[in-house]
Amino acid sequence: MDELQQVEEELASLRRQARELREQIGEGPTDPAEVAMLIANADQLDALAENMELRRQSLLNKQ
Repeated sequence: MDELQQVEEELASLRRQARELREQIGEGPTDPAEVAMLIANADQLDALAENMELRRQSLLNKQ
């Protein structure tokens, strides 16, 4: 598996995980601390996805 494919798969996984965390928020955690934790975790995954997107773009530019 080449590096670009690995980055694309990781990027898709991070985006999926962030989306799933945000869906959990709408499904009922009522504890404000739990909601804050889910939001923070989703935001962290989004930040990682942004970094992976930059890496993906860098790899595409090298081709």
